[in-house]
Amino acid sequence: MMVFPHLPWLIATDNDPALMADFAILCAFGGRLSGSGQDSAALNWALGRLRAAGARATRLDVPYDGWRCLRASLALAGPRAAALSCWPLLRSASTAAGGLEAQVVDLGPGRQSDFARLGGRLRGRIALVCHEYPYAAGHVHHHRKYDMAVAAGAAGFLIANPWEGGGLLAGWSARPRGTAGIPAASVDHASARRLSRAAQAGPARVRMVVEGEETPRARAGVGVADLPGGRDGWIVISAHVDGLDLGNSALDNASGVAVALAAARALARRVGPSTPGLRICLFTAKEWGLAGSARYLAQMGDGERNSLKLNINLDTVAGDDSLTALTSGFPGLPALVRRAGDVASLPIGVHEPLMPDSDHASFACHGIPALRLLAGFERPASRARAVLGANDRTSIVKEDELQRALRATCAMAGLAMALSDAELANLAERS
Repeated sequence: MMVFPHLPWLIATDNDPALMADFAILCAFGGRLSGSGQDSAALNWALGRLRAAGARATRLDVPYDGWRCLRASLALAGPRAAALSCWPLLRSASTAAGGLEAQVVDLGPGRQSDFARLGGRLRGRIALVCHEYPYAAGHVHHHRKYDMAVAAGAAGFLIANPWEGGGLLAGWSARPRGTAGIPAASVDHASARRLSRAAQAGPARVRMVVEGEETPRARAGVGVADLPGGRDGWIVISAHVDGLDLGNSALDNASGVAVALAAARALARRVGPSTPGLRICLFTAKEWGLAGSARYLAQMGDGERNSLKLNINLDTVAGDDSLTALTSGFPGLPALVRRAGDVASLPIGVHEPLMPDSDHASFACHGIPALRLLAGFERPASRARAVLGANDRTSIVKEDELQRALRATCAMAGLAMALSDAELANLAERS
């Protein structure tokens, strides 16, 4: 690997005394579930940090389909009656007041072939499927499994944590507002094993209760902090502030926000008369189908959207000592990433196809070159597997992981700011 001379603005990434302090403060807000108030408070605090770095920071609010759970429970019914642990997925449909009692069917992984194998036999029953490590090219997202259960006529949906000791899982069901959907929840490893054994022994019935309600006029905060340059256009670093409510969303995504704040401090000295500007975007409602970033970009005029030259999205940048850039099908980005790895003296892997699992996908769908920096890609034994669960807590993140992510981020953004307008335009070409 070629080692470049240390650049003054890059040296600042090595010893930022506020990096871990900012991370700890973000975690102290709690899980930061959108609609809880924790997300809004954390966003306002982060904007204050960006103002202190010299950025012109503003907050706007965009609509999203809010929802809250009032109660949820799950139990084996009949002679083997026993309470089971469960956690409702965001925007789950509600059961009738007395709950839903139905036979549970174990579909194993819950992939398309598993649903096809059952044919119409899932109709009126509750589908039990297995969660997969989300940071892998071949994984099937839990909301796709939910969609397949709905299409198969299932009466309910349960997703199991495959890792012993991993606890319950939180996540989005993907049920749109105004649709019926089906009740959906996660179960922990022990409860899933009990359900599976019961189903193997003969027809097993469960009683599922989910009571939720829509929250009309829900709004998601978006923070925008600008450090203007001397040229038109913006290099955008983004991260989502919101999380889920089982842990304190340390990996996903206090790690990304802390690195974004530190990158603004380090890169402020890189922005100048010969560079485009640097914009930091902090989103909420990411865990609700990317609603915050999608609405932010959709409400822009074409001229403003066209001024966004590159998005570097930071989401779960700790939890493993490996970093990968998901480059969204833009053929010019892998070379930029690899050169940044040389500049930063870091190995940064590349996965080229679009993975629509974070806010970079909202930029990419508008033709804006976008990548996601991620730790633990294709490493299911890593600590990154704690995302979505109660184990996603402050202690799981290591300082050197955040420092590596910060150095990689600043190298990519710094190189992008040195590109000519024509070179930045070339990044937008699609394969």
